[in-house]
Amino acid sequence: MMKGNTGEVWDMFSDLHHNDRGKLQTYWASVPEFQEALSVYFKAKIDAGVVNGKVSLPPNLVWYEFIWSFSDALREDLYAHAREVLESSPDNGAAAKFAAIVLAGTPWVPPADGFWDVVEKAMVLLPNDVEVCYLAFEKAGFDYLHEEAVTALERLFERHHAHQTPTETSPFQRDLQESGKPALSQWVYRFCYDYGYVTSRPNDFYLRLEDDHPLRERWTAVLGKIQHVFEEQLKLTPDDWNNTRMLVEIHEALGNTEEAQAVFQRLQIVLKDRLNQNPDDRNAWNGLAKIHEKLGNSDLAHAYRVNADPTLAWVGKVLPDFSSAVDLDGKPISLADYRGKVVLLDFWTTRYTDRVPTLEAVYEKYHHRGFNIIGISLDVDETVLREFIDENPLPWRQIFDGKRYEGPLAQQYGVHRIPKMFLLDRESKVISVNVRDRTLDKFVAEEINREMD
Repeated sequence: MMKGNTGEVWDMFSDLHHNDRGKLQTYWASVPEFQEALSVYFKAKIDAGVVNGKVSLPPNLVWYEFIWSFSDALREDLYAHAREVLESSPDNGAAAKFAAIVLAGTPWVPPADGFWDVVEKAMVLLPNDVEVCYLAFEKAGFDYLHEEAVTALERLFERHHAHQTPTETSPFQRDLQESGKPALSQWVYRFCYDYGYVTSRPNDFYLRLEDDHPLRERWTAVLGKIQHVFEEQLKLTPDDWNNTRMLVEIHEALGNTEEAQAVFQRLQIVLKDRLNQNPDDRNAWNGLAKIHEKLGNSDLAHAYRVNADPTLAWVGKVLPDFSSAVDLDGKPISLADYRGKVVLLDFWTTRYTDRVPTLEAVYEKYHHRGFNIIGISLDVDETVLREFIDENPLPWRQIFDGKRYEGPLAQQYGVHRIPKMFLLDRESKVISVNVRDRTLDKFVAEEINREMD
């Protein structure tokens, strides 16, 4: 049986949290001693407060949202314990931090009543803690609380090692450093760019300030620190679009138009140099497309995107028919067989089986109204494909040649990544090559209804 006063239960929990959430939920229900041990472990950590200047709680509670994988009952019990500890020991930073995390809620949820008092207490009691500062900034975005937000960012920069060597990987890669904690560049990326976590970014706050706002000088200083982080990152990863975009947006917010243009120019040089070395570098083509999109050069941006993804060139055009294609039964198949139907040309492999229920649902819903699917499998092993179809009979025909991206259809239509879906109207004109599973029903319904009007 796991002992709650050791790290064993936490190691097991964090491993399941990262790798098998389904199994984690099973443990809550079927192994009650697991949850009991975790409760004992956390209460001991909360009780310990601050040890040698550091909070006793496990690291990265905010970064990985560990507490929101707890069962509701466990989280409420631990929160109640943290509040009891705070009443008897108001200077317990661990209890204040745990309570603040619970009151903050998940991203994109406004904080509960009492959050600001508790998070301020946690920041004061934990002068070396970066996570509570980020948490305060994240929640300030719901109501554009300028002073709370800028104070949180100032504290975050003060507490993170100012001399820290930047990470050599892009900050949007969330692998943590050897220290086990996010690098400063990773925190900056999260509060500047990661829309899954923040509702308002630093430059959003800044752009809402009047010129004579009393906090303008403090916000200008914070944006300068953010700018420095992105500049240092670009020295290590000069072709990183995310760093470039955010640095440009910071410059634009500060009114540094020439500096913003210079950042784009430097990136263009880097990307064009990559293309000189490898004309098929699709990431470089995409990067150039994004730059010109930001600059308002829509035609040039589209041309670069077509170089990155040749399938885009087919949008609005009649797709040429197959040549010498046969289905899995060895019968000839062509687009001409489907003239007058709305057709989804689906390039896929059996690795993407989670898509199948969605496709089946749309097929069943609209097939009687003139919708059909042609599957083009880019699997390598025909046996694997046939076994999958035997177990999951699909009502539409499949094409397979075993040549993957070197096959005639992938080559003919410029397909170089999957899944890729071409949606064709009744005359085989391409409506879209960027249909996604979640939007397929909408696209098909619109075309079916348009044709019937």
